[in-house]
Amino acid sequence: MLKRILALALTPLTLIGVLAACGNTGTAPTTEPEPTEEPAPKQFSKVLTLGHSLAGDATHMLTLVAAAEGYDLTVGTLYYSGCPLYRHVMHLEQDTPAYILYTSSTKDLNPPEGMKEVTMKQALRQLDWDLIVMQGGTFELAEEKTFTDGNIQIIQDYVNEHKLNKDALMAWHMPWAFATEAELQAIYMNTGAATNYYTEGYKPYNNDRKVLFDLFCKNVEKHILTDKTFQFLIPSGTAFENAMTSYLTEKDLHRDYAHATDLARVIAAYTYYCKIANVTELQELKLTTVPKRYFITTKSAEDWVLTEAEKALILESVNNALKNPLQVTQSQYTQNPAQ
Repeated sequence: MLKRILALALTPLTLIGVLAACGNTGTAPTTEPEPTEEPAPKQFSKVLTLGHSLAGDATHMLTLVAAAEGYDLTVGTLYYSGCPLYRHVMHLEQDTPAYILYTSSTKDLNPPEGMKEVTMKQALRQLDWDLIVMQGGTFELAEEKTFTDGNIQIIQDYVNEHKLNKDALMAWHMPWAFATEAELQAIYMNTGAATNYYTEGYKPYNNDRKVLFDLFCKNVEKHILTDKTFQFLIPSGTAFENAMTSYLTEKDLHRDYAHATDLARVIAAYTYYCKIANVTELQELKLTTVPKRYFITTKSAEDWVLTEAEKALILESVNNALKNPLQVTQSQYTQNPAQ
């Protein structure tokens, strides 16, 4: 009984205390939340790409770019000519030694060196890669069924099963479109199997690079950006297409019906670098010179020293791709400075 009387007597006093505390916030003790540090932006130092020759083009100068930017990087590119996703699945299911594994590093600045007769499993176990990048076949990327037939999931599962670094993440690389027929003829590749493949493959897209690239973007937006397995998109193709809106010609960027020139390789490599190093906007290009040992199209016995105009165009193309990865952005550099 005494306990009940005390409880009733204390209740009004407790209520008065609470009201007093609410009305006098200046003197009430407060507990400030402890400051928390923002997690460091994710950066990657060991990157393996599963792809074909356009992945090879995009990564050919990647360690050269990374070294110029003061970034330690080891790069692997698992290459099979023109490899569509379904062929990757065939190779992994049969453990076929069908690939060439190209590797390069900022610790030994040389063009990527190839190791033949490699399986996908061997490539995944070659190193404790912390980022593994996927890429589809070029015409294949324009077809929605490519993204719904289950092959992407099969490759993802295989990568997760065999990668050495269980914390390794995945990304998607989107390349550029092929040259149009008129541009192809203007370059020099007007005979042979490659042209036949190109001509037949382009028919459903009215021989229009814009139609083809727009489909790349549409499918990536619908199926890749919504796939949580992929951490981000590497839009080197968008940077390439951005450069195509400048004074540069098809021949300046394509060395044949599909593949990149030295200039286009630098553009693609810088886009790759920015996504790997988590650079959202380049302020300047620290790469000043491309050694002649990296050349594939440049006709010079001397190293290539980038001009200020070339640097400005590369910077613009890459930054616009980083800002708008699924949209071609018109270049401001429409007048050739050499003219």
